[in-house]
Amino acid sequence: MGKYSEIYDKITKILFSEFGIYDEFVKEKYRLRGDIFEGRLEVVELIFNVENEYQISIDENLITEKTTFGDLVKIVENAL
Repeated sequence: MGKYSEIYDKITKILFSEFGIYDEFVKEKYRLRGDIFEGRLEVVELIFNVENEYQISIDENLITEKTTFGDLVKIVENAL
């Protein structure tokens, strides 16, 4: 299993444990805001949880209205 796949799986587990979102409702192309979450606050909470899980800091400018789940996985992968 590659690094991308491991990160993808771990973030989907965060989505389930913190937000009750099942992995079958998460696809790489889904936008964080609009497809997975309705509001910005949930996206901020997710980023906070991901930062804590990986002990990284994610530049808030990288997270936009168009950021997809796959983009987030790549951002984490690049930060490690």
